[in-house]
Amino acid sequence: MTGTSVRRIKKAIAQLPVPDPWDRRRFVESVAEMRGRPITLLPVGMRGGLASPCGLWLVREHDDVIIYEDATSEYHMDQIVCHEIGHMVLGHDRTQSSDTRVTSDPMFRSVFPDIDPLTVRTVLGRSDYGNALEREAEMFATMVMVSGGREQRDQNFRNVLFKRQ
Repeated sequence: MTGTSVRRIKKAIAQLPVPDPWDRRRFVESVAEMRGRPITLLPVGMRGGLASPCGLWLVREHDDVIIYEDATSEYHMDQIVCHEIGHMVLGHDRTQSSDTRVTSDPMFRSVFPDIDPLTVRTVLGRSDYGNALEREAEMFATMVMVSGGREQRDQNFRNVLFKRQ
């Protein structure tokens, strides 16, 4: 990760309304309002094994959908959602072409029957950190998660170990 990337990430985070104490839904709602596009969170069980992504960002014409693994800790869910938000605010969709392989895949259709694949313009998914955009989005997520005060960091630590009630 270059110094330029880190500065760019810090600048992006400084412009975001990161709630303290942390609240995933409030954060996503604030980012959606700031971007002028609705963002839907869709928790699902990703059952594709180690190679499947634990999060996806579907860019559609009028909205965005963040799909994230729900069979994990609250902290990991927050990290996944922040990772996908990182792709959004860092403009990674402008550097990607549509991944039609994902939306035409029978698994996509069986797991997401309510999402018309023809409405999806771009898909960004993460199963590893093999390229610079994935590493940048992950750095963004980590920096958001530690950007709050002590109460947020304590809450994040509890969320690593326990599910919210």
